[in-house]
Amino acid sequence: MVTYQAKSRILIVVFLLSICTLVRAQNTLSQAANMLQPGDSVTKERVEYVHAGDTGKDVVWNFSNLEANDLYYIKYDTISHLQLVGYDTQKTYKYQTTVDGLLLRGYESPLMRMDFQQPQVILPLPMQFNQTMMTDYQGEGRYSGTHFERTAGTIRITADAEGTVILSEKDTLPNTLRVYSINTAAIRLNKDSCQNDEDNLKQVITEHYQWYARGYRYPVFETVTSSTYYNLDHIATQQYAYRCPPDIQVALNDTVNEAIRLSDLSLPYKGNKSEDGGGGQKPERSGFTYTVNTNGNQAIITYNLENPATIHAMMVDVMGTIYRDLHQTNEAGVGHSMSIDCTGLRRGQYIIYMNVNGTIYHTKIPVK
Repeated sequence: MVTYQAKSRILIVVFLLSICTLVRAQNTLSQAANMLQPGDSVTKERVEYVHAGDTGKDVVWNFSNLEANDLYYIKYDTISHLQLVGYDTQKTYKYQTTVDGLLLRGYESPLMRMDFQQPQVILPLPMQFNQTMMTDYQGEGRYSGTHFERTAGTIRITADAEGTVILSEKDTLPNTLRVYSINTAAIRLNKDSCQNDEDNLKQVITEHYQWYARGYRYPVFETVTSSTYYNLDHIATQQYAYRCPPDIQVALNDTVNEAIRLSDLSLPYKGNKSEDGGGGQKPERSGFTYTVNTNGNQAIITYNLENPATIHAMMVDVMGTIYRDLHQTNEAGVGHSMSIDCTGLRRGQYIIYMNVNGTIYHTKIPVK
């Protein structure tokens, strides 16, 4: 005999299947399918860093044949209504869920505690291809129990591409949405919380790509590039890549995405336009040489390319504010140029930050 609880579960799955069939044409991230889920223990494999690849529609990203060299674990639990906590081996993260998505309220480690008075937006929900949002954040914390830290910045999040991810011979995932976020932050650290010295600031620019395959709650692949500056002088750049393949996510207790996967099995798959794809390539520093010159109110980047490349250039001030943001794609060749209009910018030093097929370049220029 079928119990009342069993009947209820069957009705829920049938309802979810009917919804999934209707939305199969586009992978839209949602609260039900992509919000962090309390009780989940997620394992990610750290792999070698690779270029994020192309933007646009019908892209194929080939991330196969990447060897895992480490594991990353994070567990999510509930604090209270609408509040979640995430634990990894180094930090505790405090999240808040809202009708508009996921916010980061703060984090804590053995050396650092940070609370955001204006929280960081981590993932707007719902989200679909070509959707963009930008928001500011600010926070205060303590470092090592002796120093006060203040941070403020801007996050821009864009669903910039959709297509198919190839993770291995057995894992080809169509209907994948890529979410790109760039976080520009200014950080001030002093023993006296009242000090406000804008001439001694650390800047951090972080680019984060996440590939969300339909039917899986968490990104199946991620890349992170984080560059640190002190008074706009470059200190270091770190790059990471993580894989959270289907077999790890299928083991989670996730009836919503299980229903989506079952629904999609019965629908035809329309292939993508490229077989070799725009991802999985290691960045090549030797392929790009450049100079930056100022001419009146213009900063002109002149560059040579040994290989086709997409150049993402930004102009950032000492407070981490993005004033200019340009994208340009060129074939291999010499004498390419990109012009940045400095009209209306206040006097001072700025970083020109360039991401060229995954490799980071930067230079500091004055605006007079």
